[in-house]
Amino acid sequence: MSIGTSLFTGSGRLAVAQPHAAQAPQALSPWALLVADGRIVWVGAPDDLPSEPDADQVIELGSALVTPGLIDAHTHPLFAGDRSDEAAARLAGEPYTGGGILRTVAATRSASDDDLVQLARGRLAAQLAAGTTTVEGKSGYGLSTDEELRALRLIGKAAEDLPLRVVRTFLGAHAIPPEAASPADYARLVANEMVPAVAAAGTAQFCDVFCDQGFFSLEDAATVLTAARRAGLGLRVHADQLTRSGATELAVRLGAVSADHLEQLDESGVAALKGSDTVATLLPAPALVMRDRLPPARALLDAGVTVALASDSNAGTFGGWGQMPLVIGLGATVLGMAVDEALSAATVGGAASIGLSMECGRLAPAMAADLVAWDAEHEGAFALRLGALRALRVWVAGREVSLES
Repeated sequence: MSIGTSLFTGSGRLAVAQPHAAQAPQALSPWALLVADGRIVWVGAPDDLPSEPDADQVIELGSALVTPGLIDAHTHPLFAGDRSDEAAARLAGEPYTGGGILRTVAATRSASDDDLVQLARGRLAAQLAAGTTTVEGKSGYGLSTDEELRALRLIGKAAEDLPLRVVRTFLGAHAIPPEAASPADYARLVANEMVPAVAAAGTAQFCDVFCDQGFFSLEDAATVLTAARRAGLGLRVHADQLTRSGATELAVRLGAVSADHLEQLDESGVAALKGSDTVATLLPAPALVMRDRLPPARALLDAGVTVALASDSNAGTFGGWGQMPLVIGLGATVLGMAVDEALSAATVGGAASIGLSMECGRLAPAMAADLVAWDAEHEGAFALRLGALRALRVWVAGREVSLES
């Protein structure tokens, strides 16, 4: 159904967001933006409007900073249980082995569909209330064919009544379940049974693998990802988080849309990403919680790699939902990015990371009209008010949405 024409105007800053290589300005002030049927049809200075638009409504946003809707390109929204005690133990000096994932798997397998949907819906609603209009959501706490199919189905159900985009990723190769004979045997099960079932169900756009020491080897990851590519799924990789495994090179070699984490990435890994179409999706929040190395954002940007920022909100290493404003601030403060680079990574870069560069992430003609008005006047507030920036109003595809979670 048509939603008509809206003219948005403001005397403050419109952070349009552009790819890193673009020469266009990153912000306009004052500004006007014309939307028809959920799409942007024109953006520029008010005096340059081509003609007096016959808008159904005029929305004046005054001095508020306005940005594209944020994009969180790496989350794990469907799980049950609580691992706060594990986080405390790790911070007290116990090493991270990933064993806690299996604890979450047990809790999630035991939870009812209704409970899991309610939990996931609350997490997604918190994202929307904080200015995130597009979310990538992974399975991975089921680790059997039936449970992984259930997880992907329930993520979709949780998103049904919420006005935000949710892109689903199959992560059956998240950890090795206790019933598996070996990592290699389980990887073959994922490749030969789970991947075809997920593709047939049509409940995921991507397949991901946690390729790292203690999880899946390069060979096992290649087994799963090759099967996924053959089945028509896009590829993503948890890469070089805990050790320098070479997973980044694997991601590039297989044509993955994104290599995520990259805390242990070195110069050779940056060189592998340089010139490729694989996005470097960086997750500073869990790296800080785990007191780990930080990914080399500056080196990646300087090499011309497309960088995305995402939260990695999950059950065990970063439990914050609706924290993309904080993630942008962390990009600008601890990763050595300029604020406009960090904002671009959470919008343009995020869209590239989930294959939606022609749909969202920028305020430009033909793009979806996803906008956020913030309680700030300049994008520098993401860094200055680290984690405290608040979304005042949010539109998804031209429709204003309620921010009550």
